[in-house]
Amino acid sequence: MRGSPDLVLAAFHWLELLGLLGGIGAAVIRRLGRVPPRIAWAEPPMHVAFAAALLGGLGLLALGPSWFLLARVLAEGAALFLCVRGMRFAPVFAVLAAGLLPLTGHAAAITPESPGAIFADVLHVLSAAMWAGAILAMASLQPPGGWTGGEARGLLMRFARVALIAFGVTALTGVLRATEQLHDVSDLWSTAYGIVLGLKSAGVLAMLALSAAWRGGRPMARPEAAVGLLVVGATALLAAFPVQA
Repeated sequence: MRGSPDLVLAAFHWLELLGLLGGIGAAVIRRLGRVPPRIAWAEPPMHVAFAAALLGGLGLLALGPSWFLLARVLAEGAALFLCVRGMRFAPVFAVLAAGLLPLTGHAAAITPESPGAIFADVLHVLSAAMWAGAILAMASLQPPGGWTGGEARGLLMRFARVALIAFGVTALTGVLRATEQLHDVSDLWSTAYGIVLGLKSAGVLAMLALSAAWRGGRPMARPEAAVGLLVVGATALLAAFPVQA
């Protein structure tokens, strides 16, 4: 039997995951904007995202302290401090914090992960940050002339090259994760975990459809980011399930 998720833990995990994905995604967009010819307005804020990650991490630490979680919160604090101070390497600490995510959590504590599964989870989180997190970051931008302008189209073209590879890695590692957690096809509709996973997958497909419309000339940045918030929420809820064989 699958247990029930801890919704308080899920809420803090959602906030932390949202902050880490959005912060790393903002760093990706900033880097793409600095590729010649430079796009000066492609500077999504990172400090708000890192502050959200730190707040979520502190909430989790208060509810269930551990050394790995403490290290993650310290990395999030370092990312926020460096970002506010305008210093380099803030994204490096955010990546470190994201890499520590699979090592902690309610579900992970009940069902210990193999090294291979942990590595796949790390790839899943980081690749998701590079496309879904970047979409969240771009929703905060207001390009001159809108997203149909020349510079905006140029940024989208740069991002598309990164997003295609990152999404492929996210999808592959997500499938591997699902096959480890679900033992039968019927688990997709007979277990709460499977149902939430199905809703998350539907949200990802909706984001792909909105991406196609957005890149086709229709401004869909904010609707896609809104769906992204729900997808991240589903991911946090999955992380809160104490999945057992």
